[in-house]
Amino acid sequence: MSSPLPESSLIRQEHIVRDMQLLSDVKLTRRGLIRYLALSLGLISPNETRTLMLDIFDALCAAHFAHEEPDINSLMDRINAVRPADSPAQIKAVRYHLHVLKEKGVLERKAGRYKFALPPMAEKTDLGDALEYVYLTNTKNALEKMKKALQTLEHMQ
Repeated sequence: MSSPLPESSLIRQEHIVRDMQLLSDVKLTRRGLIRYLALSLGLISPNETRTLMLDIFDALCAAHFAHEEPDINSLMDRINAVRPADSPAQIKAVRYHLHVLKEKGVLERKAGRYKFALPPMAEKTDLGDALEYVYLTNTKNALEKMKKALQTLEHMQ
């Protein structure tokens, strides 16, 4: 019997993009917008009840808009400021989620400081442009490989 293919080890990056309705009530609160963005970007799953990733994404957005590159301590302060007193974030869990964002190419860490990955040669730090660049680059790379696979399949006919 042959061994299974190591498919999970072949995945270089994975980005989920959801086309969601942007309802007017979502735009009423910061929390609603953060959840909408996290769902749209595939950072959380639909019906997700755990909120740590939302708190991390919110803290990173706030730092970005304030033109700051926070270290882990600064991020922990921001995250714990928005969490209920009975559920402070644990640094191990926060580091895990930051690692996931780095693996997705969304986040960079340099000299212990975090920031959203910006497109090369970007003259401005528009977060929408940065996320678009990361997600479209990944999609383009994936589609190019799919085209090659389809061409190879066609030649096998």
